[in-house]
Order: sequence, then C-alpha cells, then structure tokens
Amino acid sequence: MVLESDMDIELLAPGGSYESVIAAFNAGADAVYTGGEMFGARANADNLTTEQLIDAINYAHIHNRKLYLTVNTLLRDDEINEKLYNYILPLYENGLDAVIVQDMGVFNYIRTHFPDLHIHASTQMTIFGKRTAQELKKLVATRVVLPRELSLKEIKDIHENVNIEIECFVHGALCYCYSGQCFLSSYIGGRSGNRGRCAQPCRMEYDVIQNKKVLNPGDSKYVLSPKDICTLNILPDIIESGVHSLKIEGRMKKTEYIAGVVSIYRKYIDLYQKNKSGYKVDSRDIDILYNLFNRNGFNESYYKVHNGKEMISLKKPTFRSGNEALTSNIKNKYIGKKLKETFDVKIICKNNKPFTMCANVYGKEITAYGLIPDKAQKRPIDKDTILKQVLKTGDTDFSFNPVFLDLDDGLFLTVGEIKNVRRQLLELIYQGILSSYKRNIYGNSDKDNEWVSVRKDNYHGDMCINVSVSTYEQLQVAVSKEFIDKIYIEFQFFDEKGIKRAFDFINENHRQVYIAMPYVSRLKDMDIFLQEYKDTLDNETCIDGFLIRNLEQYYFLHENYPEAEYIFDYNVYSYNGYAKNFYVNNYNVVTTVPAELNLRQLKARKCNNEEFIVYGYMPVMISAGCCIKTTDKCAHNNTVYTLKDSKKNEFVTRCVCKYCYNVMYNCKPLSLFKYEKDIEGLNLKSVRINLTIEKRKETDNILSMAEDAFIRKIPVVADDTTTRGHFNRGVM
Repeated sequence: MVLESDMDIELLAPGGSYESVIAAFNAGADAVYTGGEMFGARANADNLTTEQLIDAINYAHIHNRKLYLTVNTLLRDDEINEKLYNYILPLYENGLDAVIVQDMGVFNYIRTHFPDLHIHASTQMTIFGKRTAQELKKLVATRVVLPRELSLKEIKDIHENVNIEIECFVHGALCYCYSGQCFLSSYIGGRSGNRGRCAQPCRMEYDVIQNKKVLNPGDSKYVLSPKDICTLNILPDIIESGVHSLKIEGRMKKTEYIAGVVSIYRKYIDLYQKNKSGYKVDSRDIDILYNLFNRNGFNESYYKVHNGKEMISLKKPTFRSGNEALTSNIKNKYIGKKLKETFDVKIICKNNKPFTMCANVYGKEITAYGLIPDKAQKRPIDKDTILKQVLKTGDTDFSFNPVFLDLDDGLFLTVGEIKNVRRQLLELIYQGILSSYKRNIYGNSDKDNEWVSVRKDNYHGDMCINVSVSTYEQLQVAVSKEFIDKIYIEFQFFDEKGIKRAFDFINENHRQVYIAMPYVSRLKDMDIFLQEYKDTLDNETCIDGFLIRNLEQYYFLHENYPEAEYIFDYNVYSYNGYAKNFYVNNYNVVTTVPAELNLRQLKARKCNNEEFIVYGYMPVMISAGCCIKTTDKCAHNNTVYTLKDSKKNEFVTRCVCKYCYNVMYNCKPLSLFKYEKDIEGLNLKSVRINLTIEKRKETDNILSMAEDAFIRKIPVVADDTTTRGHFNRGVM
C-alpha cells in the first residue's frame, strides 16, 4: 500500500532542552521530539517546562514545523488520574502536533480525552510486524516507531500492507536490548528504562563465560555496548523501504551535537530528493559526524544485518565529542539564533484607498490596512521609501519579499504609518499562523468523565498454581505435582522431537498444556512456527492456549486459533488499570501482573483475575545481538553462557538459535513464597512459577516450597540467594 506522503520525508530531531529544540529547527529539522517535566523516557534530560513547551510549539508552527511530546513511559493509575490530563491540556490547546506513547492505557486515555491529537506508537511498544501496526492504526495511531532491529525487508512489509506512517532511527545511540524489553537497570539498581531512568548498565564491562572459559580478552569487555548508528550511506535504501520519518537519537546529547547531526542529515535528504541517482556521501561529512560523537566508530544498525561483532564497541570507549573549531562553527550557525521565514508581500498605495500590505503566508493571504494616503503638498512618497520601511522586520521570525508594489503618483504617507501597517501585518501573521493550530476541549473530553471500562475480571475462585518449563526434566517434575494446574511449555527451548515428546507425556497424564511463545516474533518467525507445529496446534486435544510475549504473535495466533485461551505475559505491559481493562475487554485475555510495581501499588491498581509470577529467573534483556557470535563464532546449538559484571554478578544467558535472539536472566531468581498472605490478598486467578535453568532436584524443591506456601500454608523462609524483585521497593 502506498502512502500519499511517500515523498514527504521528515527529518525528526531530538530536543533535550529548549535551546536544543530551537537549534534543531534552525539546523533543518522538520520536526522535533522532546520531553516535558514528566512521563518521558529521558527523565534525566534538561526537559522543558510547560511554558517552554508552548514556546517551542509556537516556534515550530511559525516556521511550518512540528513538535512531538514524549509520553513514552509506563504510568501508574494515580499518575494518569491525577496528572496526565492537566499536563497535556495546555499543550493540546496550543496545538501540540503529536504524543509518542508506550503504554496502552495512556494511549486509550489520550485518544478518548484528546480525540484529535495524533498518537505515535513508541518503539518501546516493540512493534514487530504488520499485524500490530494494522491494529494500532485501527486504534487511531497515526505513526509507528519501529524497533531498531527490524530489517529493510521487514519495514517494507509493514509499509506495503498498512497505510500508516513509519518512523525509524537513522543516527545516534543503539540499545543492545529490544526497546521496551529491558529490565537490567531496573533489577540491578531500581532505575527502570520503562520509567525513563535507565542507568545504562549495558555500557559496563562483562566477561563472557562458557564452560568456565572466558571468551573475551581483557581489552574486549564491552560486549553489550553497541557503536552508534550512522546511516548516511544507506539513507536511500531506508527511505525506499517506506520510512516516512528519519529519526535522530540524542535527547541527552549537547546542543552542538544535535544541531551538527541535523545539518548533515538535512543536506543528504535534500540531495536525495533533488537527485536520487546522484546520491553520494562526502567522506568529510562522515568525519564531521565522527567528531561530533562516536563510540569507537559507527555501525549501520540492523537494516542489512541481523547482528554481528562489527556492531559492538567491545573496547573501552574512546568518545569523540567535537572539536573547538567544529563546535564554534555550529554555534555560530544554529545556536542562539532565530529562523526567518520569508513571505511574498504585495503593497498597495492608491488614491482614495487604504494603504495595504498583503502577505502570502503558507498559501493563505493575510492583509493589514492603514490610512488613506493624502495628496502630496510637497514631496510625494516614493517606492524606495516604502520598500525601505517594509523590509525592516527587525528581531521577528519573518522577512518580506516585495513582489508587487502598486503606487499612484503624487501621494503622501508618513513613514510612521508605513511602520504601523508593517507592525500590524507582522502581528496578524503571528496570530494567523498560531490560531490555526489552537484547539478547544469539548464536553466529551472532560477530565471528570474518566474512561474506565466495566471490568470483566471479578474472580472469586481458588487461586491456581501454574508453572512454565524449559526442559523435559522440569516437565516431569511439574507433571508429578498434583497441585499444578496449567503447564506452559517454553517452545523456544525445545527442538521438534522434544516438543512431541513433551506433549505426548502431558497428554498421557491429562494435564492442561499451554505454549509459552518466544519473546521475539518477526516476519519469518511466525511462519516458521506455524509450519513446524501446525499439526500439533490443529489438534484440539493438544493445546489449551498460549502465553503471549508480544502483540504481533497474539494477532497472528488469534487469526488462526480464535477459540484458544490467551494469557498476556508481564512484558505485554498492563502497568495500570486502563491498559489492563483495554486488553481484557477487547481481547478477552488474562493479563500478568506487572513486574515493576510494589505491593502497595499493586493493591491500588487491583490484580483481580490476573496471573502473578512468584518465582523465576526474570529475563533482563532480550537481544538480537549474541555474545557467542561477538566473541567466538555462532554454533547454532542454543548455547547457554554467563555474563559476569565487575561486581561478580553472573547473568545466565541463553541463545535461542531458531529465532536468533538471546535471553539474559537476572543474576538471582525472584522468590515471593514468603509473601503468601499478601499475594492471596490480591484476588488473583493464578500464580506462576517460571522454571528456566533449574535442574531436577532444584525444580522439585521449588515446587515443594510453592506447595508449602500456597497449599499447606506453611511459612517459607527466603534466603540471600534469591531476590524479592520490586515487590517491596518498586522502581524509580
């Protein structure tokens, strides 16, 4: 499907401060995304006040540009109910162009209360394919921001099948983990990336250990630290894959960096649009970008590769962050300046008619009228005098290009009157531009009419105990425990023979079985999954339902198996009641309790009819990158290895070779058996035990503790080999 705006390429720049927002526009950005004083994914940036945001919106519109606000974190119910409306309202009224949103609850709140405000689905939503993009379009998203990991082929597939704007990153920092799926900073320090406070532990040193052998030498410890993206050389390929908005990362960067990078990309977008066949990158411009900032060089992101050693910094970063001559030049050109928009103006000075100035402002005529000229007694007004005064626009955002002057002979008009009409015209232009963006809130968007759907989740039955298994011996132990209700099979860790063996064993023992889906579901992955397991899936006696890890796989599976039961895992975020209600009421699913809320927050949110993870090595990273491939070579054998940090914490990591991604687990398993009474009070439908790397004996001990805690009501004592996660402390 072809968008009408295919050739209308947008250069989207970051703005971490008011100064950098203005500098980005001055350097050639078509739009800037920036954060305010709350709810942005860069909480530590020098974010803008509401007054500064309104000024930035006005500056953008005066210069026919756009400003987008980041509301791209997960919000609690109290934050939505008490803060979100009043935060967005003045920006909405002043013409904010769009909000960038991660949280589905926030998405629905905004589309209800601010119905004509454009919503961009953040890269934090982990939009893997066309089905998710299509559903978001139905929900009135106007744009999807795709994961950096998607290839040109995958982007093109979305573009050709969904009539929605696509935004992709073309320059700046590259996260190691799929955006929206990282908990590393959250679990090791309480600073959640989903709340805009990532401490970037991926930029630290790690040993890669396999079979007790360290695979990376002493000077190659930065295995989770990718180089920055620079895509100038493949910019035409990215545009031609269907990308509408070319996004530069860098809200935490200096103003000089932002302006410098924007100016280079502006040059090459213009070059592409003027002369596609003649597109060629000057190596001197790459050098400028290199000098502005890099981490041991650049990579071209994942557009043409799935992963690779060449994408990773590996060695201690040697940051290049500008030189004095370069930054001085950038400052002089773009910082502390004001853009001037030049408008054609017609001037009429006729007998018996008011002196008139008429400007063509973005296709609309705006006219200012003055006094009727007198007959000249001595010296008549002349053309040069009129033009001299008309051109004096001073420290405004505008300049005039006189294209027509109709002047009768023998007329007198004071210089002061010409100045007065010029000032009127300038003010009318400001008013005319800005008023066209103003909005009013109508009755149906009153904040007192909160959008809270009637819940379908009142559950009053006994709380079940479910378990997910990653090995056959874990499965054997789980099946032997009569108190276990549902068994989730982690398909990603079983081969075809193992899957058949597991299902045969479960069916022989007449237990409920669910497929725990992979964490990644890209273009080819779901087709592979369906081809390999179609017979099993089509056998209604085999499968009771699915544990869903992303929306793309839900939409895919629900098309084919609408009668199955679907459980959304913790990483399909229902951080607040708005998100939970949306999923439950629209998709008829069971949601999993968020992993980053503490007990007090969970009680406020309410967890009726949900599943709650009470044990397991929680995934802290899902990555396309593979440390085995980076440090050695890919063996395609589902390798298990360990990452050890400088504090001697060891993070077990598994290669999922069939779908080519890695799962990195927390260094300690979550264990909440001690809090049985608190958990029972949440009115849950079920609790879940996630088994990953545990051997048979440990599996048996864990399930016995679960039985003691939840069935026999025997107190379980926690030890220092486990963690309570965020159950007590929550996240920042």
